[in-house]
Amino acid sequence: SSLFVEDLKCRGENMSDSTLEPTDYCGCGDIGYLTTKSLPIDLAYGVGKINKVPVYHCRTESCPEYLVSSQVSRRLDELAEKMETSNSYEIDFSWETETDPTESFNNELAYFHAFLLQLDNRVYEDARVILIVPEQAAIFQGIADPTEYHILQFEPEENSSGIWLSLSKFYYEKKELTYQDFLNLAELDLIKQLGVFTYQETEIVLEELFGDLV
Repeated sequence: SSLFVEDLKCRGENMSDSTLEPTDYCGCGDIGYLTTKSLPIDLAYGVGKINKVPVYHCRTESCPEYLVSSQVSRRLDELAEKMETSNSYEIDFSWETETDPTESFNNELAYFHAFLLQLDNRVYEDARVILIVPEQAAIFQGIADPTEYHILQFEPEENSSGIWLSLSKFYYEKKELTYQDFLNLAELDLIKQLGVFTYQETEIVLEELFGDLV
């Protein structure tokens, strides 16, 4: 079976088949961030669909382009064969052959890291992003009250599939939080976790808490 989209070559040929970098290039040539997309697939008996396929996209809403890495494309061909064997038209993307749980964890970290890069310098009605700690967290500072902070962090869930994040709140007297301050945050007793949610819910949670993007 052949994929409808072009199999664009990425730089990860030497990586483990199920480990992806957080950024590459979008099909339009701009920097692409790791995200998921439903893709059509040619089957012997018609057109099928594979959901939650890892792709790189520039995050511009009007851009129809994206990039599929070579290792993902190979896995799509394998999934197409599996679909034809079961005579199905739709399936979710997965790395069925992965045996090392650390590979799955690293892949989830890559998704979160790509998302963090997109948050850099964001300003909402009630808060702004002041610090990105790669692969760890994004820290928001309140606009009305600069001593009010929130932390968005990666939360691996042992008994749940997918990417989970948490949002916590704390107050800190310093109005210019540094990376060293971030390292010391674990010692604060006043950090309160507000909730845990899936990666797909993040944008909704942030807008509900901080208002619209400015």
